[in-house]
Amino acid sequence: MKNPYRILIVEDDPDDVELILLGFSKHDEFFVDVATTGEEGLERVMETSYDLVSVDFALPGMSGLDVLEEIRKSDQDVPVVMVTGRGTEDLQVVAFEKYATSYVMKSVDSFRSLPFIFEALIEEARFRTEERRMKRDVERSEAVSRYLLENSPSGIYVLENGCFKMVNSKFAEIFGCDKEDLIGEHFWSLADPESFECIEGAGREVSPDRSILHEFRIARKDGSKRWVEVRIVPLEYQDERWVLGNLVDVTERKEGERDLLMENRRLSILYSLATKAIEPRGETDDLPGEALSTIMVGLDRFLVGGLFIQEGGDLVLRALAGPLEDLMDFMRRIDAEELLKGSGSKKAEEVGGRIYWAFCPFSCDGEGRGVLVLGREEEIGPETLTLLRDIAWHIGKMMELREPGGPPSSRVGGGL
Repeated sequence: MKNPYRILIVEDDPDDVELILLGFSKHDEFFVDVATTGEEGLERVMETSYDLVSVDFALPGMSGLDVLEEIRKSDQDVPVVMVTGRGTEDLQVVAFEKYATSYVMKSVDSFRSLPFIFEALIEEARFRTEERRMKRDVERSEAVSRYLLENSPSGIYVLENGCFKMVNSKFAEIFGCDKEDLIGEHFWSLADPESFECIEGAGREVSPDRSILHEFRIARKDGSKRWVEVRIVPLEYQDERWVLGNLVDVTERKEGERDLLMENRRLSILYSLATKAIEPRGETDDLPGEALSTIMVGLDRFLVGGLFIQEGGDLVLRALAGPLEDLMDFMRRIDAEELLKGSGSKKAEEVGGRIYWAFCPFSCDGEGRGVLVLGREEEIGPETLTLLRDIAWHIGKMMELREPGGPPSSRVGGGL
C-alpha cells in the first residue's frame, strides 16, 4: 500500500460529492473527509492535518476564495485545489493570485481523474516540503559549523594544492593577518621555511587516520615570533592535494619548557664548576680549559668558545673550543676594552661574519680578570646572555678559590 493520503473535500452539492467519492472508492490509499460549507471546512482544517484540500468555488455563505485565503494565512504548503462548474480565465487568475495550487473544472471525467491529480499534487508538495526541510537542516548545520569554526579556540585552515582555501578568525589572529587576505595565497607566502623551526621529532604519525603532529616557531606579520602546534590531515580529492589543519598557539608552554631547560643547564654547569673549584684535580692553569669544556658541553648549539685571561694589560687566550680562526677574527674586529666593560652580544653582520657572538667579563677579588666569549650561527637572545653572565661570574669565583696562596677551605666557610 502506498503512503496514505488524507484529503478534505469542501463541496455543498450532494451529487458532486457522490461522484467524487465514487472516484476515490477504488483508491484505498486515500482517506476522504467531506465538509458542506466553507465554515465547516475551516474548522476541519484547524482540527486535522490534511495532505490536500479541495474547495468548491461557489459555496453558500463563505466563498471558496475566502476559504482559500483563510487557509493560506496559516498554511502556505498544503495543496489547495479550486473546483468550479463555471470556470473562466478571470476566475483562474483570481484563484492563482490567492495561491491556489491547481484549478479543476467539474465534469464526470475530471471527477474520475481526481485521485491521480491529487496524488501527483500531494507527492509534489511532500517533495517540496522535504526539500525545504533538508535545506533548512543544511543551513542550520552550516550555521552551527560556521559558529563553531569562528569561535574555535584553535586556528583552523584548509589548503587546496598548497593555497589557503579557508581560514578561521583564530588562525588569522595567531598569524597577525586578516583572514580575507589569506584566501588564495600560497602557504609559504605566509610562512617560508626560514620562518619555521621544527623541533626535534616534530613530524610523526600519531593515529591511523594519518593525522600528523608538528611544532613550529612562526614569524608573525609584525615580526614577532610564536610557537604553534599543528595537527594536519592530508587529503586527496580528484587528483588535488588538500590539507586540513588545526593550529594552537603553544608559546607559553614552549617558553616554560625553554626556561626550565635553561635553568637545568645553568644548575648543571654551575654545579660542575663549583665541584672543580672545591675539589681541584690539576693545576690552576687547567681551570680555564676545564671551565670552558664544561660550558660547551652544557650549552646548546655553540660552535666556538674562548676564555681569555688578562695578563699585563692584554687578553691572553687560555682555553679554546672550536675553530681558532673564527675566534681570532672576532677578537680583531672588536676593541678589548669593550669586552671588559660589560657583557653584550654582536650580530653576525656587525662583525662581518656568519657567527653571532656573546661576551661576558668576569672578576677575581673585585678586579677584572678575563672574559668569556662564545659564538654560534643563530641569534643570541637576552635569556641566553643572562645565563652566560651568571656563568662568567661563577668562573671568576671559581678562579678566586683556586688562586695560589688562598686555600679553598679558607675562602669557603671561613676556615677551621
